[in-house]
Amino acid sequence: MLNAAAAAMPFDIDVSSGWYLADAKSLVGLFGLKLSEPVKVKMYTDWKGAEPFLQSIRGMIV
Repeated sequence: MLNAAAAAMPFDIDVSSGWYLADAKSLVGLFGLKLSEPVKVKMYTDWKGAEPFLQSIRGMIV
């Protein structure tokens, strides 16, 4: 779900867990994340651009 939402966006999105950093658009990269712990998402856009992405992942935000 995160990967599909990121792939639909025209800007870069990174996801990190501990020391590991992955491109959110890379399904293979996301396999390296430790998903039993919270992850950080960094979007390279302004707030207006980030809004559709945030809406699509709102069920995953804690």
